[in-house]
Amino acid sequence: MKRTMVVFAAVAGMAVALISGVGGANAQERPNVFKDAKSWAFQLKNLGPEEQAKIAASPFDLVVIDSEQFPEDKEIPLTREEVERMKKKPDGSRRLVIAYFSVGEAESYRYYWKPEWTKNRPSWVGKENKEWKENFLVKYWEPTWQNIIFGRPEAFADRILAAGFDGFYIDRADAYYYFGDTPDMRKRMKDFIIKLTNYMRSKKPDVGILVQNAEELLDDPAYVQAIDGIAKEDLLYGITHKEEPNKKSDVDWSGKLLKDAQTKGKKIFVIEYLTKPNYIEDAGKRLSDMGFVMYTGPRGLASLQQQGPRRGPLDPSPANPSANETLTQKATNKAKDLGARAKEKAQAVGEKAKALLKKQPVQ
Repeated sequence: MKRTMVVFAAVAGMAVALISGVGGANAQERPNVFKDAKSWAFQLKNLGPEEQAKIAASPFDLVVIDSEQFPEDKEIPLTREEVERMKKKPDGSRRLVIAYFSVGEAESYRYYWKPEWTKNRPSWVGKENKEWKENFLVKYWEPTWQNIIFGRPEAFADRILAAGFDGFYIDRADAYYYFGDTPDMRKRMKDFIIKLTNYMRSKKPDVGILVQNAEELLDDPAYVQAIDGIAKEDLLYGITHKEEPNKKSDVDWSGKLLKDAQTKGKKIFVIEYLTKPNYIEDAGKRLSDMGFVMYTGPRGLASLQQQGPRRGPLDPSPANPSANETLTQKATNKAKDLGARAKEKAQAVGEKAKALLKKQPVQ
């Protein structure tokens, strides 16, 4: 009887560990779905048939998109067939397609937003994001919000899984900043994400979980174990939302946390919102040296940049020209244009001089 109780206790303990996400051989051995991704891209708007075709024709190994399109402000979820078409690369190989998913803000253009909330918001819905209109801060630990996010067929995460996406791009995991950035607020976010990812893996064991920013949470082993990668915005440039280099101290602080996560088997992606060729070239080389996967695009993420994967300026390939190759061609074309203009101006000055000489009386 005593032995039976010991065995029962051991089995019960294993079950609790698996449910809570702490320990468990399966969790430790779970392969990282992003492991082989050498390029990535991000597009959150304009996801009609034409843009879907562009995504399918692109060379990227991983693409992050919205799970819905909004033609004329009408919300239309992407179908499983549409998602499947975007998973196939031009060479026939497989692409990962994951859905954007905010855990720290409610979006008033989503199906779950009730009309009356616009004028009379629930107590768990806070202020509107000044930079992203129609996005509202939420008390992410509240059961009402978490029930909207996952756990039912009509919940947001469940709808995304049903549409056949390979995973989730979790945004606003750093929403704890707005509640005092205390250890308790951080813990509530970590607990939420761990619970969310455990649920999603119970539905789809190979689901990929990529979290944007919030690298402060990487000090928790249980949290690190729950995710597959980090997508860091503005690591080298633009932390002030201006196109300028970041302070070395900021780069070093985030870089160390990201490198530590990388050593634990997590894939690190970086998005730099850059337009200046020299900055793009510099970022590509530095991030490549760090083993991070870079993408550059417009901050609004309304279109897909088509330069292809950027592995650094010294790593071109016939199938995938580097950013440097594209930028060099642009620079060459610009130089030719400036040269032609200068030549035209010189010719005009010469003709004017000749005309003036003809008017001068012979001495």
